[in-house]
Amino acid sequence: MTFKNLGLNPSILRALDKSGFDKPTQIQQQGIPVFMDDKNLFGKSSTGTGKTASFALPILHKIDIKNKHAQAIILAPTRELALQILDQIRKFSSMMENISIAPLIGGARMNDQIKKLKNSQIIVGTPGRINDHINRKTLKLDQIKTIILDEADEMLKLGFKNDIDAVFRGVQNKVQIGLYSATTSPKVLEIAKKYMIDYELIEIENQIEVNQNIDNTYIITKGYTKEDVMVKLIEKHQMKRFIVFTNTRANTSKIAKVLQHAGIKNEVINGDKKQSQRTRVIREFKEGKFKALIATDVVARGIHIDDIDYVINFEVPVDDEYFVHRIGRTGRNNATGSTITFVNSQKLLKQLEYIVKNFNLEISEELIDDLGLVKSKEKEPVERNERFRPRRSFEGNTRSSSRGDRNGNSRSGSRNDRSRSSSFEGRRSFDGNAKSGSRNDRNRNSNSEGRRSFGENSSFEGRRNFEGKPSGEGRRNFEGKPSGEGRRNFEGKSSFGSSSRSNSWGDKKPATRENNSWGKDSSGKPRDAKKSRFQDTKTKSTWNREKGNDKFASTERKFRRKEV
Repeated sequence: MTFKNLGLNPSILRALDKSGFDKPTQIQQQGIPVFMDDKNLFGKSSTGTGKTASFALPILHKIDIKNKHAQAIILAPTRELALQILDQIRKFSSMMENISIAPLIGGARMNDQIKKLKNSQIIVGTPGRINDHINRKTLKLDQIKTIILDEADEMLKLGFKNDIDAVFRGVQNKVQIGLYSATTSPKVLEIAKKYMIDYELIEIENQIEVNQNIDNTYIITKGYTKEDVMVKLIEKHQMKRFIVFTNTRANTSKIAKVLQHAGIKNEVINGDKKQSQRTRVIREFKEGKFKALIATDVVARGIHIDDIDYVINFEVPVDDEYFVHRIGRTGRNNATGSTITFVNSQKLLKQLEYIVKNFNLEISEELIDDLGLVKSKEKEPVERNERFRPRRSFEGNTRSSSRGDRNGNSRSGSRNDRSRSSSFEGRRSFDGNAKSGSRNDRNRNSNSEGRRSFGENSSFEGRRNFEGKPSGEGRRNFEGKPSGEGRRNFEGKSSFGSSSRSNSWGDKKPATRENNSWGKDSSGKPRDAKKSRFQDTKTKSTWNREKGNDKFASTERKFRRKEV
């Protein structure tokens, strides 16, 4: 079968002949007639089967060139794939007149896209940017006849479901739908059932053609630093122009710094870059302005550059087809090329072997011993000098620990009731006394908060009074003795207590009903210590009524304190 047998427009056939398309692929043979009959199509096929032409050619055949409004929308998961589809459609329509195609992708100037939309019949773009134009009312869907979802499974993985739904909600007329996916996941089937009532299902086996002139190798990097291995391989093979593929954006920046430090000029291209930046980087790479390109899989398909002698896979790709797209950047136009894949575990090696077997590739191992690298040593314990010696108590008593130092020594600050020199966090005071901030039942000379005592007695917060004796918060009482919180006691004694078992009233007796140390209440009666200290306090509502604020009386709650 030839393209002539499919009943396409003569101008399209001339463009196909000019571009070197002789025979239609399997999906083109089955898919083009379905589109020509205005039926919906579910195509289960992977990249490389020629599915772009299977929907692009019927769209061009049925387009109304006199109508300058949008008539077809093609959604793709990535900018690069959208631009690749755009290039293909431009080739197929090169012999047609009055055909305008608008790319709507993120990273491009919105105003330029709005101007282009005024006369475009075919829209190609990513779901997010297309939805932006729909919300802005710059893209009208009232005359849309065809909607294509290319690589629908990838779009759903990237979280474009809401944008896809928004596109279909904006379409009022009955449209023809073409859905292409490499898998039939539940989410993809949900989209198909939701928007395509009746459709033709076409399943095409994997027909990705791989250049057999590419020499594929792998190197086991376990025990070595990947960055060092990469630099050594570049030097060994004298790579002139190469691409380093990695799975994450973070690694692109990391690899770029390593290569820059090694004196290798490079550029990064990933999903964070604006479209104008990506275009500039690709153009400069083609012109040979730098030697290495570091990229992620998102942009792998959009890189069409000849004379790339090496492709380095910094990690095994997460998807089988990504591996084919990566190695396909070298050996273009039946030229020779080489690839090297880094493997650091047995699991990844099995995954790589499965990919190679699935695509009928051959791969060999490159020995890392030939690079003259030294294996990475495990980190050894850090030897501490005297300044960072292990923490301990002065009498060498053991103490419980919930953590330790690097040499395994305990350093917990839990209480040691038997040691008169126990310490908190294992620190010491300069007079040899323990300095735990926690209670020490037998140590009456502990330093609170573990700070230095200048005298022989304990200090609160480690500060001293003017007579050289410690006092709380560094304040003194009139007799030069320490006082809790630095306040004075009229009897000249500590009001905070040096012992953890002493009461907080110094030498005073605890407050009882007999000594009435609580004082008197507002009525002049002795206060009962066993009852609330504020039992006689008026409620706020009563206070408001007395002050004339009756409007607050019913809303204010009572303020009563807990019992002592």
